[in-house]
Amino acid sequence: MKKQDTSRRAFFKKIGLGIGAAALIETEAYADINMNKYSTPEERDDFISRYENWVEQYIDVVEEEKRNQNNIENKKRIMELSAEADGWQNQIKEYIKHDDFKERYIEVSKKFASVITVDLES
Repeated sequence: MKKQDTSRRAFFKKIGLGIGAAALIETEAYADINMNKYSTPEERDDFISRYENWVEQYIDVVEEEKRNQNNIENKKRIMELSAEADGWQNQIKEYIKHDDFKERYIEVSKKFASVITVDLES
């Protein structure tokens, strides 16, 4: 396995996109958790909109990496995007308890995973 593949897998796990993450989201474990009284639909909508934008940008840099692995600026951008997502896991865990967020998160995450994990599986 390439070192790059290992790093990507670790990153995906860090932001909650490990293999089977979608299945975990659907488990009954979340059914018994109290809803976060402090988040609003607007806060969740803002976060998921930022996440969708981040996913689009990350897909673009990964596609560029596939085309040109010597693009140093693109590698810097990958690192910037990775740093931007650092710490999102706790927020996602909290927001995922809400159906309005969960549905959009799963949809965007599936798109992200379908593009990104093709290389990881091969």
